[in-house]
Amino acid sequence: MFRRRWSGLPADPVFAADFKELGYFINDIDEIRSIDNSDYYFKYYLTKNSRWNERQRFAFNEAVRKTIHARLTAPSPYNFTTVRLPLGTPPSQPHVPVLTSPHLAAASRVVLLVGEPCQALGVLAHRVICGRGGITRGSVLGLVGALTAAAEAAAQPPPDVVLANTGELWWWPEGGRGLTPVERHAVPMASAVHWGRWHEKENEIEGHRTVREHVRAVFEEVVLNGEMVDERAKVDVIAVGDAADEVEGYLDDEEVWKKVGTRLNCLVVMGGFYSSANFKCEGFRRFMKERGRAYVIHHTPVDTPVAGPSGNPGASGFTSFGCPVYSAGPAAKYTETMLIEAQREVVSWIQQVALAGDAYKNEVFAVFGEE
Repeated sequence: MFRRRWSGLPADPVFAADFKELGYFINDIDEIRSIDNSDYYFKYYLTKNSRWNERQRFAFNEAVRKTIHARLTAPSPYNFTTVRLPLGTPPSQPHVPVLTSPHLAAASRVVLLVGEPCQALGVLAHRVICGRGGITRGSVLGLVGALTAAAEAAAQPPPDVVLANTGELWWWPEGGRGLTPVERHAVPMASAVHWGRWHEKENEIEGHRTVREHVRAVFEEVVLNGEMVDERAKVDVIAVGDAADEVEGYLDDEEVWKKVGTRLNCLVVMGGFYSSANFKCEGFRRFMKERGRAYVIHHTPVDTPVAGPSGNPGASGFTSFGCPVYSAGPAAKYTETMLIEAQREVVSWIQQVALAGDAYKNEVFAVFGEE
């Protein structure tokens, strides 16, 4: 009779979270390429063993995250600050980091980005970061730069930015940080053949167990916190994917709207599915019609009108947003690439609303059918 001891199991593979150690470098056009052959991008299929591939990607994504955060927190040009939620939580205790501009308390205008729940803080699309396009284009670095450029072109001070973190809500005690739903299954295990880890109480972050809780916390602990954001500051919100539904679900409440409604400047929804048929708050319904905008995956050129506030029954997709709906462009084939492909148009519209102030109202139109 044979038996296998625990000590006989294959060891879990270990990879350094460093581009050079992993065999990559950042070239002069900000793309991550292979050191062995600079024509090649990131190679996921390192071996036929899926555990090796996942562990390599875990380390690679960590190197990407460190690079993005290092640039955002560098003194120039961004100088972002990390804020731990719940406020006052020590670094060693379960928390969710969000990033904010340095002069948030004195800002007259704030842009809040609520990204997809499957992405790490600062990441828009790994398929762009790790491929053609590069780190800046595939992350919030490009968006922050575009917001600053648009404001300077209009001879206005650039808005301050708050980056919510809907992705890293699973606390990893050994690593001392939160992980995305994908990353949590690639953390180091006792062996290479161990299955993933259960969700335990120690993996929960108080007040941030779900995306809905995190969205509420960001609004109430940061945006509505008079010590962090001036009570007179106007807030532009960009929400992506499933997080957009949670943002709308939070705002679509009479009590919440009394606190937040007067502070909002505009709302951009990208890839959401929160139906106007479910609106409960009349103030939010009116706001979406007059100062909201949605983008969908569509075959028409970017910024082409797809539907009016009442929707478009003839369109091949969901359009019942309660606000004007536009195409994110034919190149935006995934929700995660929508903000990347339509970035210039989104930033331009936000700047337009900011310049018009309270007088701004959406253009009224209706679109019928696919043409």
